[in-house]
Amino acid sequence: MSGIKKNHGNNGGKKQLNQNQIFRRQKVRNARTIRTEAIHTSNKSKNEQNKSLSEDGSIIQVDQFIGSREFELRQLQYAMLKSKSSSSTRVFQALPRKLRRRTASHNVKRIPKRMRNRALKEMLKNDQQSNVSSKNASTTNKKTHGLSSSRLYRAKMSVKLLRLASKSMSMKLALPSHITASKYNVRQRIKYLKKLIKESKNTKQPTTSDVNSGRLNNKCGSYDNTGINKLAPIPRGRIKYCKRQRQFSWLPTHIWNAKRSHLIKRWGFNIPWSPSQKCFKLAHRLGSGVAASDGALCMDTSFMGTMIINNISENKSLLKQIVSRLTKGRASLSKYFGSKNLYEGLIYDIEGEESKILGPSNILWVDENEIILRLHPTIYSTIFTYLTKTFSKELSIQDCRYSLASIAIRGAKALTALSSILRSTSNSKSFESFKRVCNVSDYNVLPSKLMFAMEVIDPRHLSAPKKIDNKNPVNVEDIISISEDQSLNGEFSKVLKKLTTVEGRKQSYNNQQTLKQLSKRRQELLESKTIYEPSSQKRIIPFNDSSDPSVPLFLTRRPKENDWLLIIPWFWHLPIWYQLNRVPRVYNMGLRQVQQLKYENKQLYFPDDYPFTEIGVLENSPYKSNSLRAKWEKKTAGKRLNFEKIPNIHSNNLPAISGEIGDYFSCDWKFLQLVQNGIEYLKQQHGGNVPLIDEKKTTQFDNKHHSRMVNNFNDLLELYKYITDDSNGPSVESQLPTTPISLANGKAVLKLKTEQFVNTVDITKKPLPVTAVSCYLVRRGHPKDNARVYSIPEKDIPYWSSVSQGIYKANGTLNNHCDIPLPNIINLIGFVTSGTFNLADGNGRCNGFIASKHLHNNNSFARSHVLIRNSGTNIYRLAKIETISV
Repeated sequence: MSGIKKNHGNNGGKKQLNQNQIFRRQKVRNARTIRTEAIHTSNKSKNEQNKSLSEDGSIIQVDQFIGSREFELRQLQYAMLKSKSSSSTRVFQALPRKLRRRTASHNVKRIPKRMRNRALKEMLKNDQQSNVSSKNASTTNKKTHGLSSSRLYRAKMSVKLLRLASKSMSMKLALPSHITASKYNVRQRIKYLKKLIKESKNTKQPTTSDVNSGRLNNKCGSYDNTGINKLAPIPRGRIKYCKRQRQFSWLPTHIWNAKRSHLIKRWGFNIPWSPSQKCFKLAHRLGSGVAASDGALCMDTSFMGTMIINNISENKSLLKQIVSRLTKGRASLSKYFGSKNLYEGLIYDIEGEESKILGPSNILWVDENEIILRLHPTIYSTIFTYLTKTFSKELSIQDCRYSLASIAIRGAKALTALSSILRSTSNSKSFESFKRVCNVSDYNVLPSKLMFAMEVIDPRHLSAPKKIDNKNPVNVEDIISISEDQSLNGEFSKVLKKLTTVEGRKQSYNNQQTLKQLSKRRQELLESKTIYEPSSQKRIIPFNDSSDPSVPLFLTRRPKENDWLLIIPWFWHLPIWYQLNRVPRVYNMGLRQVQQLKYENKQLYFPDDYPFTEIGVLENSPYKSNSLRAKWEKKTAGKRLNFEKIPNIHSNNLPAISGEIGDYFSCDWKFLQLVQNGIEYLKQQHGGNVPLIDEKKTTQFDNKHHSRMVNNFNDLLELYKYITDDSNGPSVESQLPTTPISLANGKAVLKLKTEQFVNTVDITKKPLPVTAVSCYLVRRGHPKDNARVYSIPEKDIPYWSSVSQGIYKANGTLNNHCDIPLPNIINLIGFVTSGTFNLADGNGRCNGFIASKHLHNNNSFARSHVLIRNSGTNIYRLAKIETISV
């Protein structure tokens, strides 16, 4: 006991450290120790030093002072570097966050070359001999399978099924009585299949070109998957992943993105949703404003459907008439049809009597008889089916969803990054124009109609991306000449001919080489070159016009999207993508970043911000609402928000509803339609007044129309509960609850006519005119998706007007906790479709839709301001609105 007490007395009751812990602590302590030097070590005399460094009125000599403290400054920098790496005990822990992977701790090939020697020493120290193999050992242990991929997969599955059939009692009973394991020699069959699988590793696998010799012209297995007047089949990848691609097809970059991004299964594709690392600030800094950007963001947009339509009839104006009907006459204007500008606008469904908005589209006129049409996958099949059924003999339609891939890239370094990996096969005017503007970072100085069509070499010929040496900087004359040379004649039509035809795309795959073949050519090139030539020239494989393939590509600027669109053949997408992401300051993004950038630029994102389309309604109600509801229901009752018991939401409480209004987890446009149409109906019935409730009567039914009678606002809420109740049966809505009305500069282009509501059926059927707005919060807070938008009551206008100017305390600071007047439920005019904190403004901002009649308010302040309340809260924020063109 005395020994224990003595031990406690020495260390003060603290836990003793072992030798390893003492070493690590001393290592960190030494790294953070900064050595200093006395000032009198200088060669100057003390009087001169005191004179140059005195603080009583004399001037400090900066150069002499820094010279005397040079030792301390160097030691400070050294200590900062040592302290940064002192806690990193292994190589992969010292890597940047972007390069860190779990496999980097045991695979030396996942570590940069400059750190591999240190990593090999660490692996040898830890006896990880299996992962540190020599070059000769790796060449002798190559995995070559004798069976083809499908036969190997079938053999492995047969082994599993035979084992299951011999062990599962239910399967034994399901088989006929005369079939037994001993009679059919199940053990011998399993043994034979396992031997076949094992022996197949020592034989050579037949190449893909041998299997499909009539279909392929290369060893990479690239082919053109195009459907002529029919939908193309879903491409199948490796047999290993065939079960995962039955319902959802994979993009060319799926495996690359699966390691770096979160993927979602939507619209028949596995699409990148957002990078695994935090990137909200990065996306804003690189993608929102070109002036503040110092990099680029790229995304695989191959999920966007592309079709090529050719007019094969004698009527040369047929295609122009069809495009005019699909776009309400916009894409057939001279600036698109004649000048060959890229059309970015809405497309309509012309199959029914009333043309409905389907969604956004991109249309490019190749010539008067051919166009390239790009659509969102949700509306692609609708347009394709209509055109093939209606114009099967007049049009030739190519389904290029799986034969043309695309990349969207934005940011100040977008053209610079592309120029680092693209090299022309021959002298090309388009490529020379591209070289002149590749270093331009501000796209506002470039013409809006700017496109390039050229043939480039395989980007894998470059061992690493390298910038083009452009000695002559671009000037105004070059930009003017580039804009004047833009035409789809000559070289443009030649390249687009290869890109828009099956033969041209197949020809681009001719003799497409594998990585091993390119590596062999590069090694021969290195051995043949002299030692005096630059290493950069040694690593570029020269282009052989007779054997090497040329890649046709089309690059165009999209002014509305504020990005660049690169269209290439499907199987050339991955080589370009790998090289593009090796360029410094180029990052990948997903759908979440596209939505963020559109929100910051006051633009609508499809389909979330399109509630006036069928796809937008489906995205909002079933998909987003059900997912948020399921997440809410997973929580226990004590930890989830009770929406029905939120107090003090409105100034008046009605018995028909308590707590939150409408659907808690979505923008309830049906509820808004009933509220706004019901208010107009009640005003017509009661001479301009809106009675809230009649305490003497309950809700009555109209036997003629088989619906509830609406005599006051409380009856409207009862009608909504009756319509949305699942027990009453599913309600089939033939019309959308809202219809858009575009406004310009705050003035309505189309005057709103006063709707006449005869009965309650008209309330639920007539769509509500809405207008897209961008709301900027005047004070604190930030709105969220599905927030409620209210108009300001007339009696509360003086208070909110003073809030906009600022309510201050006695000490001069803003008062953010004063009591606010609550609006009524009849003041609900809209919903927020997308909102969060805007880094560009440094304040909360949101996009949404409000009833168009609100913009015709007589009071200017009430017309330009609204109140926003997040779902599930009772806090209102004042916001200023700006209209957005649809």
